[in-house]
Amino acid sequence: MKTQTSAIKPVNVTGISTSITDRDAISDEIRIVQSVQTQRGMPVLIIGNLLGISIITYMDPPAILASFAIYPFSLIGLMLLPMVLSYFKLRKRARPIRVSHRRIRIIYQLSLVLGLFWAVSIVLVIPHLSQVHNIAVLISMFFMCYGAVALRPSMPLSSALYIIPFLTATIVSAYVNDVLEPGLLAFYTFNGLFGLGQSAWQNWQDTKEAVQLNLERIAVETEHARVLETISKGLGKYISPQLYQAIFSGEQQAEIASKRKKLTVFFSDIVNFTEITDQLESEELTALLNEYLTEMSKIALDHGGTIDKFIGDAVVIYFGDPISNGVKEDASACVRMAIAMQQRLTDIQQDWQGRGIIDQPFQVRVGINTGYCTVGNFGSDERMDYTIIGSTVNLAARLESRADAGGILLGNETHSLVKDWLHAEEQEAIFMKGFHKPFRTFKVTNSV
Repeated sequence: MKTQTSAIKPVNVTGISTSITDRDAISDEIRIVQSVQTQRGMPVLIIGNLLGISIITYMDPPAILASFAIYPFSLIGLMLLPMVLSYFKLRKRARPIRVSHRRIRIIYQLSLVLGLFWAVSIVLVIPHLSQVHNIAVLISMFFMCYGAVALRPSMPLSSALYIIPFLTATIVSAYVNDVLEPGLLAFYTFNGLFGLGQSAWQNWQDTKEAVQLNLERIAVETEHARVLETISKGLGKYISPQLYQAIFSGEQQAEIASKRKKLTVFFSDIVNFTEITDQLESEELTALLNEYLTEMSKIALDHGGTIDKFIGDAVVIYFGDPISNGVKEDASACVRMAIAMQQRLTDIQQDWQGRGIIDQPFQVRVGINTGYCTVGNFGSDERMDYTIIGSTVNLAARLESRADAGGILLGNETHSLVKDWLHAEEQEAIFMKGFHKPFRTFKVTNSV
């Protein structure tokens, strides 16, 4: 079974350093904030307008009917209806990635129309109300103004388009109808407008500062992610992809620990490598060896093998940790990998000979053994290596040394796991130090 390994997807950080002060970037982010604030503040906006209509209507219902203010009030109510529908439609959606200028212009236009309807209502109703009721209307209008500014701190223009029409109408109507003495009305108007302007300006400055700080934070986090990704990809070259994924997913801890598992271990070594090195310059030897190890590594990863280490020209691979498909499947995958390596090496050898790099056979011996191994982190707290040890590993190395050039020699247990599909001939048994019983060996003769 083939196992695919995936690398971390690189983060695109082009232009990060300039986006922090880029006006377009700030403008785009502000539009997103404006859209989000409008959506979140919609219930308060709807309730506030309906409450304003209710208060004025409750003061003197006959005056509302007599002044025809019921009509602009009705239009305000009709305008609020699509806002209610829009809120329930959009409330569960995620934060938008981008907000168009058109959407912001629509918000401005709706704010202006709503403000104009309120202006008409006030102009119509104030002449028909008592002085006490008109003072209450005047106070209510200022409260609505402060609410509009506080509700959308990122949209001072929208608040202004909403406030200016009906606040102007309220003040002018109050002056014309002698609701307050001119001096007192001017005092309240000046203080009210000054407070509104100061609040709107401060909110806008705070919004721009918050947006710029947020963009800077995103830029820094993205740069940190890029650096971490670069470092992690570099570290990934020194360990197997399976172990790399296990470490970064949290499945494998960086601590001195080990476990016993049944693995299938692969050893390979280049035949007469010393003679080959004597024929080549160091640069040619480095290129040849790297090409060989690269091709073998690709085949190992395609078959799900964990590359333990490269020891000069030797390769150590095992199957069954950290991912196992079962002992039988692991053994089969390892043997199939070894056969694929020998076949690929034949093609590579022909290419090298055709280019005149080498003039003698380039062959590899392979030994494969299955059994229990100790696998885990070995070393110190400062420096450790994730590897395998045990007699199974030692026997795999002995099998490799006894294999024919270009051949594959299997241990008895490996052979018993793959004999239903693989042809192999029994060879001379191997004696190992510390073991009284000889180990049976099998030479692969056919992959069919």
